[in-house]
Amino acid sequence: MEFENIRDIAVYGTDCIADISRGSDETCRFVSAKEKYFTVQNENGTLTVTQKTGNIFYRIITKKFEFKLILPKSFDGRLRFRNKNGGLYIKNCNFRDTDLHTLNGVLDLENAGCDELSLKMRNGRIELKKLTVKNGVSVKCANGYVKAEELTSAAFSVSGSNVTLNAADVKTDKFDCSVDNGSFSVSAVDAQDIKLETSNGKIDLLAAGSRDDYRLSLETAHGSVAVDGTPGKNISDPAGADKKITVKTSNGDIDIRFA
Repeated sequence: MEFENIRDIAVYGTDCIADISRGSDETCRFVSAKEKYFTVQNENGTLTVTQKTGNIFYRIITKKFEFKLILPKSFDGRLRFRNKNGGLYIKNCNFRDTDLHTLNGVLDLENAGCDELSLKMRNGRIELKKLTVKNGVSVKCANGYVKAEELTSAAFSVSGSNVTLNAADVKTDKFDCSVDNGSFSVSAVDAQDIKLETSNGKIDLLAAGSRDDYRLSLETAHGSVAVDGTPGKNISDPAGADKKITVKTSNGDIDIRFA
């Protein structure tokens, strides 16, 4: 199926796998071997893809409902995605803003840009790589894994429960990750304000710069604290340095390094 003059995208699925990429012309294309299981409509410039509700028999036989959405070359509109038991894979695209929700699924974005990025996930995985987000990235997660690499944004935040966060090469003004029951491994982060708070988990941080660049507030109730390999106790620096690092966990070790 081909569509012209598409400004925004909306996808509503139950167990579909969506692959979204940028095309070489100004036509929007929907491609699927299981096209009959989707309703695809263009209403006033918004392309809506809806997975049809079928009976239990064909859902058992046809386990995957995959489709590709090839966007116009100059597309920079809004993307809204709601799905469960499936996945969303985005590569080489630009959006005005994105609002992505999944349950028991995957959200995978690579080499993309947008004004604002909002992701909500439960029981799944989020992977972000080579992204430029003008205003901010907001991740809300329960029982999942979040990975971010080569990301530039005004702000980056993760909240939720039972979260494993792995972040590397992130440049932002504010890096704020606060969860219940999780562990953080964060490296090569360049930010004015870094906040990492969890419970029942270890926190490893490699921050850009030197120890003197930051005011540190490090606290663990049952664990050890180390700064640049030197063991110590809970730390609370007085005001002074422009940058700030706040790290807190109740049952876990804290290891902070600078480079």
